[in-house]
Amino acid sequence: MFCFSATGAETRDIQPEGHRLQRYTFRIETEKASVSGLLIANENIDRIDGSMINEFGVSAIDFSYSKRKRKVKLLSVVSFLNKWYVKMVLKNDIKFCLHMLYDVPYDKEHRYEVARSEKTISIINKKYKIKYSFTPLNPL
Repeated sequence: MFCFSATGAETRDIQPEGHRLQRYTFRIETEKASVSGLLIANENIDRIDGSMINEFGVSAIDFSYSKRKRKVKLLSVVSFLNKWYVKMVLKNDIKFCLHMLYDVPYDKEHRYEVARSEKTISIINKKYKIKYSFTPLNPL
């Protein structure tokens, strides 16, 4: 949650107890296309809720990850990605990315290659040749 002053000059986060808000720049690249923008994720005890917003402010992907069930639910997907076969890949890829971003061990065999450089983490889906890159933003 954000708090804005009446003049708009100052912003600060107001976090409910037990919540952790994280912000990343992201880039998803395929051989034919790419999308980039901001990932805003709010972690609480039970789940992680997130939104991937492109550079124009349009929500590309909204998701919720249940920590107990270890499942991702796509809440909304931009129209050009809203195909059942694309959504199946996105669900699995987002789940793996969240495990890497939150340093949670991934206990299944996977088809991903992970590279870390300074602050950026890159995750490549080797089967579909999709590259996900995340760089944390500085806190407000």
